[in-house]
Amino acid sequence: MPGSMTGYGHAEEGGYSVEIKGLNNRYKDIRVKLPRDMNPIEMQVRSAVSDAIHRGKADVIITRNIVEAEKQGLNINWDYAKAVFEDLRTMAGHFGGEPSFRDVIAVPGVTGEEEKRVEELWALISPVLEKALKGFLDSRMEEGEKLGRDMAERIQVLEGIRLSIEKASQGMPEIFAERLHSNINILLQGKPQVDEIRLAQEIAIMAERCDITEEVVRLKSHFDVFRQTLKSANAAGRRLEFILQEINREFNTIGSKSQDTSISIFVIDAKTELEKIREQLQNIE
Repeated sequence: MPGSMTGYGHAEEGGYSVEIKGLNNRYKDIRVKLPRDMNPIEMQVRSAVSDAIHRGKADVIITRNIVEAEKQGLNINWDYAKAVFEDLRTMAGHFGGEPSFRDVIAVPGVTGEEEKRVEELWALISPVLEKALKGFLDSRMEEGEKLGRDMAERIQVLEGIRLSIEKASQGMPEIFAERLHSNINILLQGKPQVDEIRLAQEIAIMAERCDITEEVVRLKSHFDVFRQTLKSANAAGRRLEFILQEINREFNTIGSKSQDTSISIFVIDAKTELEKIREQLQNIE
């Protein structure tokens, strides 16, 4: 079944939170928002999400849990702090005064969030991102299954319309030819004789132009392909859109060729269902 482009996934672990929101988009568009000190892993995050989706907009938001950070207390680089203190005390011996802890913590790098290497940072975020991404993909598939079932039901409705058109069109060329021949005879009454053979040929050609047998047969084939694509593991929204275009084209041709009012009404009903399917396809990946 196809997957929807809309979805949501969220996970928290180790003091980090990852949230992924999916929206409809004609192309693939991934946006990543994360704390400034985590910018070095933005490409890894973007790549992981990009590999998981084919189309749609995905907003990825990564935050650090403040409560968890507070539990960890002040992050102090003690070795560096001791080295700084010794340097300050040496300077005090030359210039006078006595260094205090306030002087030590004022030096950048003594306290605060320790800058992590890309590998270490990715190791912290990767499992959280994986969980959020799984929830995101699961929600997209769940929504896609609902859309797929709805479209399959509408294709079934279109199949019923196709059968009605097929029934209504039986013998249409012959009926049209007979009607046309009768009208021409009425118009030619009292006028010079015409070539009956030539007239019969022209009537046959015009009658053939109103034959919709080929369009009705092709519709059945398009419906089958649409259903098969819906059921396939790699169901793609764009492929379904192309098939729907072909279905719409066949109904347009039937409407333009038909000389029967009932068939014209069936075509209008079909276009209503097609528009509903087209709206659903805007959500399919």
